[in-house]
Amino acid sequence: MASESSKPELKRADAPRGAGVPRRPSAEELPQAIGGRFLVAALILGALTVIPMSALGNWFEPAEPPPTDTAAWQTGQKATVRLTLVTADAASLTCASAQTFEGRHCAFKSENEPWPRDPQAPLDDNKANIIQPYRTWLDNKLILVSGVWASPSLAMRVHNEPVGNLTPDKLARFVAECKVHFAGPMEKPTLRWQPGQGWNSEQATPVAIADSCQVIEEPSADCPSGLICSLLRL
Repeated sequence: MASESSKPELKRADAPRGAGVPRRPSAEELPQAIGGRFLVAALILGALTVIPMSALGNWFEPAEPPPTDTAAWQTGQKATVRLTLVTADAASLTCASAQTFEGRHCAFKSENEPWPRDPQAPLDDNKANIIQPYRTWLDNKLILVSGVWASPSLAMRVHNEPVGNLTPDKLARFVAECKVHFAGPMEKPTLRWQPGQGWNSEQATPVAIADSCQVIEEPSADCPSGLICSLLRL
């Protein structure tokens, strides 16, 4: 009969589970390394923190234009105005008044009477002599301007982005920066912003004649143009 000491030793019930299996090192024991994505994210975060507070911020993120100086909207004065537009506005924006300013006038003499077309005028002159209502960017001031769409930059925009069957809200909004001179106030003009809509009467409104205009892309409200925004879009 075998003695107790000669019997094979039984595995203890309290032996640790998985005995003999290599132990996985803990997170604290692993070597730490900065991955490529983490490094890029850290660099972007640093740029967002440091650059806007430095002098470089003015170069990377151009400041928004100053508010419209309506004090310069006086007869005989010159000014720069920025108008918020879509290409549909070339055909849609209309005013009615019997007044003329340096040969320019609204498309209508009254709400039901169009201005007669000059037989000597070209069939399509991009509304060079037609006064239309506009709103300024960013402060939404009302102004009447003639000749906006006759500028090459604006005429090309309409050519490259025809309205077709698109509604104005489906078109890309942009800004026209125009050098203008003021020809006088239009007394109680009536305005229409869309074909088929009713007319709205306004108080006396300055009339400006565009000497030149150029297209400026309108930055989005949540992310203006610039290097930092480009990084955020990555």
